[in-house]
Amino acid sequence: MSLSLREKESFYRSLGQLLRNGSPFPKALESLTRSLRGGRRSFVKRLARQAEGRSVAETFASQRSDVGEMELGTLTAVERTGKLEHGCTQLAEHFRSLAVARESMLRKSAYPIFVLHLAVLVFALPRALAGGGLEGYLRETLGIFAVVYGAGLLVALLFPLLRDLGATSALLDGLLRAVPLFGKVRRAFAVARFCGIYQMQLDAGVNVMEALAAAGRSSRSGLIRSAARRAVQEVRGGGPAGPPLAQGGALPEDAGHAICMGEETGALDAELQRLAGEYQKEGLTRLDTLTEWLPRMVMMGIFIYVGYGIIRFYAGYLQQVQKLLDQM
Repeated sequence: MSLSLREKESFYRSLGQLLRNGSPFPKALESLTRSLRGGRRSFVKRLARQAEGRSVAETFASQRSDVGEMELGTLTAVERTGKLEHGCTQLAEHFRSLAVARESMLRKSAYPIFVLHLAVLVFALPRALAGGGLEGYLRETLGIFAVVYGAGLLVALLFPLLRDLGATSALLDGLLRAVPLFGKVRRAFAVARFCGIYQMQLDAGVNVMEALAAAGRSSRSGLIRSAARRAVQEVRGGGPAGPPLAQGGALPEDAGHAICMGEETGALDAELQRLAGEYQKEGLTRLDTLTEWLPRMVMMGIFIYVGYGIIRFYAGYLQQVQKLLDQM
């Protein structure tokens, strides 16, 4: 089972602290196996078994089910620059931000979800009172809950699948970017990851083609990955990487322009670092907006359902009154 966001935050923060205190990587893993529990301990033990005779990046690459491309790109770059503890701190902060946003979204969704359950239970009462009895009441409430939970389960299963497919498919990535609220969050974080990994790879002395390929994979965006492949072909032919990255809409216009200017002026590292910071901040801001509005959208859907329930209740009540009047 993959580690949770909080588990990854804790792992990378602890690993960074041990490395900062001078512990070699294998020794740091050994220390963590004694202090961690559960899934994190199992993960660290698997890493420790693979660490003998391998680099840090190769060790983490052996655990693909738990380690993503962004993590591998970061660790590969910082290992080459001798700043592994710095990379671990960056990863810890990244996963902390995502965990805080997810927890906030769940917390703000708790009340709307409670209201939804209460509304389903209350508005099924007229059926029971009208002669359906307990059996009719349970049939209606359980039927509605089955639809609601089924839809929730379908979303929970489809979201990771679409997200992973969007990491390699430019078409699907473009469709996901068009989703209100979520699409702009996805694009901002993808640009931040691309620029950050590209900058770290170049800073570590990796050649441009390898750096572009690693940054494209780490972006988790099919559009950016496709643009990075085009840029690799351009560089291989002796051209600059900027124009292919700026074309096609994979990157925002200002980001593409900044990369082109950075290449021309020799300030590419500084521009990439600036872009990574700006789009990381934008992604977090948009994610905070998403956590505010998603529960509100759920609540609006519940209000619509409640309104429908009230109308249906009074429509049934008026029908009963009409029948009584007709019999008089």
